[in-house]
Amino acid sequence: MSAPAKPWLLVGVTVRALAQAAAHAGFAPCAIDGFADRDTLAACDGRALRLPMQGLSPDWRRLGDTIREMRRRHAPRGFAGAVLGGGLEACPELLDIVGAHAPLANADKEAVLAAAVPARWFALLDGIGAPHPKVSLHEAAPGPGWLLKRAGGTGGQQVRPWRPGMACETGDYFQRVARGRPASALFLAANGEARIVGWQRLLLAPTPELPFRYGGVVCDDALPTRAQARIAAAVDALARRLPLRGLAGLDFLVDGEAVQVLELNPRPTASLALYPSLNPFFLHLEACAGRLPDAPLLTGWRPCGEAVLYAEAPLCIPADHRWPPNCADLPADDANFSPGEPICSVRASASSTRGLVGRLGLRLRRLSSTLEKRHEHDSERERAGGAAGRLAVC
Repeated sequence: MSAPAKPWLLVGVTVRALAQAAAHAGFAPCAIDGFADRDTLAACDGRALRLPMQGLSPDWRRLGDTIREMRRRHAPRGFAGAVLGGGLEACPELLDIVGAHAPLANADKEAVLAAAVPARWFALLDGIGAPHPKVSLHEAAPGPGWLLKRAGGTGGQQVRPWRPGMACETGDYFQRVARGRPASALFLAANGEARIVGWQRLLLAPTPELPFRYGGVVCDDALPTRAQARIAAAVDALARRLPLRGLAGLDFLVDGEAVQVLELNPRPTASLALYPSLNPFFLHLEACAGRLPDAPLLTGWRPCGEAVLYAEAPLCIPADHRWPPNCADLPADDANFSPGEPICSVRASASSTRGLVGRLGLRLRRLSSTLEKRHEHDSERERAGGAAGRLAVC
């Protein structure tokens, strides 16, 4: 009797989508991220470990020890390989830590550095003739109407409107405020070639401090043909210039038929969850091995998407809380949330992107209202002499 196949190591801020895709493809995933939520644990058959969070990012200093613990518990013969999700771009040296334990099925480190270092990234865009918003790499903003951005950040947490007196750190740069709605292209790359997997509209969940906070992602069936062609040309050019392998994403702004490139994510993005019928984890491994599918990949698809619900007040949710069936990224145990922390995601599908965005918004409002009612009920109990404490959802 042959030994079971070695598991695949998945690492990122949140790897739920990667874990589900790997399990769907017939692989055994081992997940290390900042949440180890219920869905990730289910996809990994319990092989998920949680890194302590520092704000909205895992404490990457513990990554090496956590990988060793994962191997001790669930992979005594080692890992078949490792796939990295989002959140490691700001510290490319983390690739070396993971690579010391398993062969990486991702873009080469050179591609990660090219995307993470602003001077290199914008010089590359200029070299391939890709339009992008005006940027300044100097230590002081040229004036009003600029954004302060942190290279390698994720989830919109690294983008803030510049105001006089704001402190700048190493790796920060300034981008001129530009017109357009945020969008992205998910693509496969191998051997200097690329294939578009799908087009996505990026949703925002703005706050006064974080007006570009990530709010979710949906399939986009309304991206103008000329805009698609311009981004596809940029993707092809980047695949020729950089050692990209497997799934990756290119973020951009679209205003009618005009586009402006923003950032490259040289690794699988959260949008892979929108295309389960394509078996994206298998496609990723195939591309990493140098094999690309024929294009086009998508035919007869139905728009679907996910949106993030953030806590608006301190919140305590017990592990046995009853969630609606369209929720994902659910906490595995009793969970405390501070204002601004992600609680869960809601999912939906529709016949059009416009209808899909509306449906997701409705589901977010309903779930938020449910939590608010629980908060009001708990507050009344507290005023009446009930148990004091944080917001409770039962």
